[in-house]
Amino acid sequence: MVDIQKVDSDIVKSALSSDFKNFEDSIQYFAAQQHKKADCIITRNIKDYKDSSLPVMTPETFLATFENTASS
Repeated sequence: MVDIQKVDSDIVKSALSSDFKNFEDSIQYFAAQQHKKADCIITRNIKDYKDSSLPVMTPETFLATFENTASS
């Protein structure tokens, strides 16, 4: 269900050269992007991921989606 992605030098370099205003957000984004099995980014700060190539959702939305999928 949940996997923790390692942060390596490639992720940090991508984050540093990105247009993200928040360094932590950029680290999370590039770590998720590098992890080929990442389905989405879960965050309370959706507005900072407006250009994300991955779906971005709040924890509440993720849990509701997960519950609906699990009960189907």
